[in-house]
Amino acid sequence: MVKSSNQHIYVGLGTLSILMIGAFVVYRKSKVKSVKNRVVQIHQRPINLSVFDSPDIPDSGNCMDRQLIFMLQQLEARTGYPIFQWINSGARSPAHNKKVGGASKSSHLIPTCIAVDIKAPTTYIRNHLVSVARDIGFKRIGVGKTFVHLDTDETKSQYVAWGYPSGTPAEVNPFV
Repeated sequence: MVKSSNQHIYVGLGTLSILMIGAFVVYRKSKVKSVKNRVVQIHQRPINLSVFDSPDIPDSGNCMDRQLIFMLQQLEARTGYPIFQWINSGARSPAHNKKVGGASKSSHLIPTCIAVDIKAPTTYIRNHLVSVARDIGFKRIGVGKTFVHLDTDETKSQYVAWGYPSGTPAEVNPFV
């Protein structure tokens, strides 16, 4: 049986189309997905953004930086700690930031939303969080007695750790 030369072209184009569609589907599934109920999935499990809400503005956690969330997922995976259950503070309105004594140019402020405070129930957990956060790539780490501040603010000094109250040295500094 003799096939026409056009038939080969059609088979080739059909195969190429199927491969391109398959590649596109795989690409889309690996990207960030927005889902109803303010849940995002970034390469791992879904995250409910309400854990980052400023207490005075519902749905404000939607502004949280997706790269920051991805890094927090890595922190959770590497430490085994429930990072997203331990979020003390994420997005902050100016009023809430003032109420909690936040810096006037805080990276928590809406719409920037590139900072979180994570509960650290023990000194060991706090120090472990700080060490692993540095290894993941966090370059700005605040160390409190009962929490760890992490941000990805590239407009501020990098490879720095500080303590609380503001101006005190960090009890553990991963950058020295």
